[in-house]
Amino acid sequence: MRHRVPLIIGLVTLCVASACGTGGGTKDRNSAGFADCDPHPNTCNTTRVKPGGTFVVAIEKKLPNWNTFDSDGNTFEAGQVVAGIAPAPFPVLPDSSVSWNRHLFAAEPQETTGGQGAAMTVVLKVRPEAVWNDNTPIGAQDFVYLWRSSNGRDCPGCTAAATAGYDAISAITGSDNDKTVTLTFSRPFPDWRSLFTNLYPAHVARKAGDLSTPDGLKAAFDAFKTTQPTWSGGPYRITDVVPDVSITLVPNDRWYGSVKPTLEKLVFKILEDQPQQVPALRNKEVHALTSQPNGDMIAEVKKLTGVNYRLAKGPNWEHIDANTRNRWLADPVLRRAIFTAIDRKEILDKTVGTFFDAAELLNNHSIMPGSPGYRDVVTPTGQGSGDIGRAQSILREAGYKLDGGKLFTKDGQQVAPLRFRFTAGNQLRQQTAELIQIRLRQIGVEITIDPTDRLGRTLDSGDFDLALFGWVGTSFLADKKDLWTTGGGGNYGEYSNPQVDALINQAVETFDDAQARELFNRADELMTADAYNLPLFQKAVFLAVYSEYGNVRNNPTSSGPLYNCEEWGIRE
Repeated sequence: MRHRVPLIIGLVTLCVASACGTGGGTKDRNSAGFADCDPHPNTCNTTRVKPGGTFVVAIEKKLPNWNTFDSDGNTFEAGQVVAGIAPAPFPVLPDSSVSWNRHLFAAEPQETTGGQGAAMTVVLKVRPEAVWNDNTPIGAQDFVYLWRSSNGRDCPGCTAAATAGYDAISAITGSDNDKTVTLTFSRPFPDWRSLFTNLYPAHVARKAGDLSTPDGLKAAFDAFKTTQPTWSGGPYRITDVVPDVSITLVPNDRWYGSVKPTLEKLVFKILEDQPQQVPALRNKEVHALTSQPNGDMIAEVKKLTGVNYRLAKGPNWEHIDANTRNRWLADPVLRRAIFTAIDRKEILDKTVGTFFDAAELLNNHSIMPGSPGYRDVVTPTGQGSGDIGRAQSILREAGYKLDGGKLFTKDGQQVAPLRFRFTAGNQLRQQTAELIQIRLRQIGVEITIDPTDRLGRTLDSGDFDLALFGWVGTSFLADKKDLWTTGGGGNYGEYSNPQVDALINQAVETFDDAQARELFNRADELMTADAYNLPLFQKAVFLAVYSEYGNVRNNPTSSGPLYNCEEWGIRE
């Protein structure tokens, strides 16, 4: 899963728990210890905690790098580790509402529209006591660095995961000793809270390059990828890293927040092989799992004494992307036939539906079921129906021929096998790939199942034909711009439709929520007809944690459970 480009799920009207589709069946959703999380997702498992203890959290993937603003480093796991050291100005809470960081800001940010040639301005008041762990003040220059490295103009060589919104800012200025930050937008961007998901230190960046030049910005951006952070502006700091094994954090003694960490250590242990995760929890090698669940995992966790668990459905979703650069998949006819042959109901019933009865098919690319404006744009196209006859008819009408189980183009060329990629070790995705493989053989398309242990790099480099992965959502619509528009940071298959671009660009600049959603739906209808991305279902997000640890709760948004890690600890 990747976490920031779609910041990866509406505009002005926030997506609260019911609007995100978190209701539904209750089978295996919560243990008794997390029963209060349904009515009170933001406060369940709240308790007083005492000093001391080590808390070990299992994560499922290696960190590709340390820069979560980079298109390769923009993964959920990296975001969770960085959450302890990089301040998040606007965290998304478990009910999908958007907050503002009271540790970081002295007052609620102020937004104004118009005036002095600006479409809108936002004023942020950073607390005077907010500092990095070397005592450098946190302030306007930290915002300036991230803006200039992510706006697509000042640093063409920076491999930014997202530019939407950053490219609408015309200036960032500091006053009051850089503690008042003014963002000036040249065009409206109502979802400005989706920007600056975490702050990185400009003074550290400046040591790697001259931030006034494109080359210097790129040098700094790249340095954040490869250099283990010794910096911190959060409640913890990193002290030890065993590559691809573990990351250890301890409290940051320069932390300025009102809640001080009580844990002696917070450790992330990397367990990519899912069958290893529950035994590690059982043996207390780890104290919490944040896994992508499967039926066997849920059944085994239920047997463990003293472990609370919760399955939650939020704005996260599973999907298949087609790489339009592929010689064969460049033809939208073949893409439509492939998506039509895939049986989404079969996949749902045999994977996530076996242990989570709230799961349902997703029929929109930008708006979640239950949210205002949700419209089924997929079912009318027949995509995901598993209708082999219809898929064969699509191909036949375009001149394709099925001969001896092989598919040939109208000029007699055999369609070569397609590489189908997903995260190695993920059992549900392996099962999904196998189901799809059987279906596509019936239309003469062979897929080679080829898992990857570096999903971010695989996607960013376009090293796939078909890719199965998930987007981790937020409460914003504007972040979808980078998924579906030409050249967008999350548009890994290089889909391009000028009409889609125009509609989405219009949508992200309107303050009228209903109009924005209608524009996204119109764009979605066009994109669905082009068969670039096939949505499967909303994902179940899983958390299992030993009951002696308090204030740890599931957060099915891009912020993840680490959003309040400074509050975690051993119950009194």
